[in-house]
Amino acid sequence: MSINSPRSTRVLVTGGSGLVGGAVSRHLEELGYEVVAPPRTELDLTQADETHAYLHASRPQAVVAAAALVGGIGANVREPTRFLTENLTMQNNLLLAAAASGVSRLIFMSSSCVYPRESPQPMKEEYFLTGPFEPTNASYAVAKMAGMQLASSLASEGRLQSTVLVPSNIYGPGDTFDLDRAHVASALVRKFVDARRDGVSQVEVWGTGRARRELLHVTDVASATAFVLRSENVPFLLNVGTGQDHSISELATMIKELTGYTGSLDFDSTKPDGMPKKVLDVSRLRDLGWTSTIDLREGLAELVSVYESQSLTSDSRRLGNP
Repeated sequence: MSINSPRSTRVLVTGGSGLVGGAVSRHLEELGYEVVAPPRTELDLTQADETHAYLHASRPQAVVAAAALVGGIGANVREPTRFLTENLTMQNNLLLAAAASGVSRLIFMSSSCVYPRESPQPMKEEYFLTGPFEPTNASYAVAKMAGMQLASSLASEGRLQSTVLVPSNIYGPGDTFDLDRAHVASALVRKFVDARRDGVSQVEVWGTGRARRELLHVTDVASATAFVLRSENVPFLLNVGTGQDHSISELATMIKELTGYTGSLDFDSTKPDGMPKKVLDVSRLRDLGWTSTIDLREGLAELVSVYESQSLTSDSRRLGNP
């Protein structure tokens, strides 16, 4: 089922203050959808009764499940229990409430972490559950896998029609620059901008630099979400990406150039690389008619500008300026 009449469709977007949820909310509003994107103070997905009551009261026709506890390798390694249990709880509560309240369509945001660590590349949708997860983010991957299974189970019982989107590494405005929680692009941007400002001669980058990642701008994620929401008879599972990957060394060098940092790079091989390579096969979604449009270098330049603006504002406040 598609949602073809935006102006008569209410869409609940969870995680609306986050990277993906915020971008999806803005894009759907621009297309004319009535978007409901409550902050956690209004909808705490960890509370089952509250979640059920909210969906029964708001009566959305569609739900985009973009809320999740996310973080970098360090956070995943340090808090695996929280990454597993909190994401499981939010997913279970939301999907069950959506089914109970008569939602017509749900889009569940998964992650490329669900693919095996040693998956053939590029990763096709049928490679899901064909091998062990990458250990550094296994708890997050298991939680996402469980959300996908719940969506499939509800669909098989005729209780909720769902599509699972599996995006590659997402970056763009709205991401956190907290080094403990940031995605790879935002973390590198912060390191290089701060090092340039502070006159630091060397920037540390986790891992060997040889791991390869596919970066996808969050605007493209929002575009793909809207495309799927409007489309008829889409497959249950769809990769979303550019189909192009770069080594961490290449990404670090590109961001270094964009920030104007002139010091050196120090790849700390005592830190984990994570999955050796992650690039998605995007032919299934491309054949339906969607492709990414945001150029990587332009998207990273935008991200640098966003962080520089935030840094200037923060510095101004510390100095007591209005």
